[in-house]
Amino acid sequence: MTDHGVPEAEMSLVGRVVEGEATAVFPWGVIVDLGLSRDGLIDVLYIDDDDNYQVGDRVSCYLDAFDEMKNKFILRPPGQVPLAERLRRAEERRGLSS
Repeated sequence: MTDHGVPEAEMSLVGRVVEGEATAVFPWGVIVDLGLSRDGLIDVLYIDDDDNYQVGDRVSCYLDAFDEMKNKFILRPPGQVPLAERLRRAEERRGLSS
């Protein structure tokens, strides 16, 4: 068990593709039942305008991290660039345009 109560076996899934079922869809993200001790969250930052998540959808995502404040696993759909990389690229573009 880790300090935040998540089993080590679940934390070992970080960086891997996991599957689950969308259990709730909100303007700020999608809650996914992963069959683990905590649900997953696909943040709105990773949802494109043409994505149409519905409750009951099966989803495959990268398990990027565990967010202690949200008490959820943070998920990223395949094909989406991790947020830190997106921010780095945006910073580079700003530096080039100055």
